[in-house]
Amino acid sequence: MIECIREADVLEAVVFDRLASVRDHLAACATCADLAEVATALRADREAACRDAPLPSAGLVWWRATIRQRLDAARIAERPISVAHGVAASSVVALACALAGVAWRSVRWSDGMNDVVASLSAGRFEGSSAFPSILQHALPLVGGLAVCLLLAPLALYFVLSRD
Repeated sequence: MIECIREADVLEAVVFDRLASVRDHLAACATCADLAEVATALRADREAACRDAPLPSAGLVWWRATIRQRLDAARIAERPISVAHGVAASSVVALACALAGVAWRSVRWSDGMNDVVASLSAGRFEGSSAFPSILQHALPLVGGLAVCLLLAPLALYFVLSRD
């Protein structure tokens, strides 16, 4: 809760070490004087901590940079392998969908063959009735391929998401 409208100015003056610009206000406002005192103490503490902070040795910095460079090179080398894994996974899913479609079609094929044999034996084979039968048998295969096409980018995203 702000008690004085000049608190932001006082805080800015402390941060940028320009307390002389707000000395008159600090003498008149107890809230801002307390703020300036606390902020000055915190600034001094921060400066002391920065002065006393130990710098790592040059060898340690070099070693960490070398390790980081090796890890980056390993990630770059893994990218083609990750892509290959994604392609292989989507291919397995596509193959599984295709096999499921073939298995479903082979089960339904016997029913379709019974219909074709019955229409041939009755002597009334029509070409226009073949299209819905073909469409009915191809629909699961097309659906499986569509699912594979939708899942392949998703699989690649998950494989490459850690890069």
